[in-house]
Amino acid sequence: MAQRRGFTLIELLVVIAIIALLMGILLPALRDARRAAKKLQCSSNMRSYALACGSFALDYKDILPAMYWRGGAGAPPEAHPSIFEKFADGKFRFGSDVEAANHQVVSIIRRKTNLQPSDSGVPQNWISYILYSHLVANDYIGGTLPSPVAACPEDSWLIAIQRNFVKPDQNAGVTYPPDGGDGTTDNWRWPFSSSYSLHTAHWGPSKGLSVMTSAGNSVLQFWWAVERAQEGLGGSVFTSNGLAGFTVDGSYGRNKLGDVRFPSQKAIMSDGFARHFGRQTYFYAAPEAKQPLNFYDGSVRELQTLDTNPGWHPSNATRRSMTNRLAIRKDLRLFEPAMATNGTASKDSSIRSYYAPAGWYRYTRGGLFGWDIPRGVVRAPVQGQALANVIESGELDTRQGNW
Repeated sequence: MAQRRGFTLIELLVVIAIIALLMGILLPALRDARRAAKKLQCSSNMRSYALACGSFALDYKDILPAMYWRGGAGAPPEAHPSIFEKFADGKFRFGSDVEAANHQVVSIIRRKTNLQPSDSGVPQNWISYILYSHLVANDYIGGTLPSPVAACPEDSWLIAIQRNFVKPDQNAGVTYPPDGGDGTTDNWRWPFSSSYSLHTAHWGPSKGLSVMTSAGNSVLQFWWAVERAQEGLGGSVFTSNGLAGFTVDGSYGRNKLGDVRFPSQKAIMSDGFARHFGRQTYFYAAPEAKQPLNFYDGSVRELQTLDTNPGWHPSNATRRSMTNRLAIRKDLRLFEPAMATNGTASKDSSIRSYYAPAGWYRYTRGGLFGWDIPRGVVRAPVQGQALANVIESGELDTRQGNW
């Protein structure tokens, strides 16, 4: 009988070595393919918001999508019954545009999710424009909440709490913030936030003015990007000390698409982190960060932060040098991705901070009247050259006055 011959040890080792070699070649390619697919999906999300801006403006007399309920009025008929009933007698009115906007946000969430008022209360002292203006566009597009369009595919934390939006602090299995992140104690609404932030010029005033207290101190402090408007003067006050704790009806949520002077050069929104390029995650304001940005002409382009306008500090209304740019400090929260480069520990070693030299395209001079992507060529820094010497200005003053 013929003998049946098996594999020798050497042949088996050769096969294993070949398999290991193929895996070493294919796995990076598969990883890159997955990242490319996620970047494409992120760009698609951004494009959806850009197209929604144009369509919304056509349907709403050129108004850009942001909260449009108004102070001095009751809840409109489309409000969730739990809110409409409160105002149904025609006697109760919203005290301000901000209060009306807060109720509009909660109304959209309740209507889309069937969350009960006991689980979705309207927070007090809340400025919902900052983190939740995208919900009006989401509602206009249709679909469910939480919306997958609002989450970058690389934002695993937001995706996890979206999937478990009912009591996410108990059910999502991830680190969950104990508060609302904007000075309020309500934290139920985080699953309805977004990886992408609508830039303040989209929903707020484009002009900044300085306010002096009786003690001669300026309260125009652009720190946590909390925007409040000045009584009787319009414009934006960016403050961290609460001295400008009042708002002006008509200052928010009334910008028009026609206000955008350069649609192909004005970004609508951006992610707080650049997640798609390289193995590290960068804070958006790091000059080396790169991410897809959507524009008011409907396009989406991948841009490095250094190739955009460095922005300006509203308290320096007429000065344009880089030394007067708005410097940004980012304190990393526990649920956010680790930031690459220049992260420095604060006194509490559990908090990592990043100091950026400018606010860039989120805070461009002139707001909707200026541009974020400059014409011409922006010079990259050479070895040892400070960033302050690279870009002196790029924004355009499109009107007379202090912008």
